[in-house]
Amino acid sequence: MFDDYLANPIIYDRLEQCFLDHFDAGIHAAGLSREDFRRPHYNTFFVDGTKFRDANPIFSAKHLPSGNIVRVVICESDAEYTELHNWVGDNDAQVELCLFIALADMQRAMDTTVVWAKQQAS
Repeated sequence: MFDDYLANPIIYDRLEQCFLDHFDAGIHAAGLSREDFRRPHYNTFFVDGTKFRDANPIFSAKHLPSGNIVRVVICESDAEYTELHNWVGDNDAQVELCLFIALADMQRAMDTTVVWAKQQAS
């Protein structure tokens, strides 16, 4: 369904929206405030307004009260699902969860972003 996301801007935008819709539905179902999350967090546009569309990241969100971030990167060259936790922000006070996935891991990654959001609220 999304196999040609890098070559087709329409498919890429649908894939990106799929992540966003899943995240929004998940935080809504958990009773979390949408206003507590900025998504996307990372600017994925060139200066001229053109979207990057390189799947780095395909999805990102920041929990505003904590400053913690989640980022999903599709990296087909390494098919192994990987989760990394990086310290970010002033004095490394926040944590960024970065998910490196193949397209086949899309559902797992989307579910992980919702789990991450729930953890931020607790």
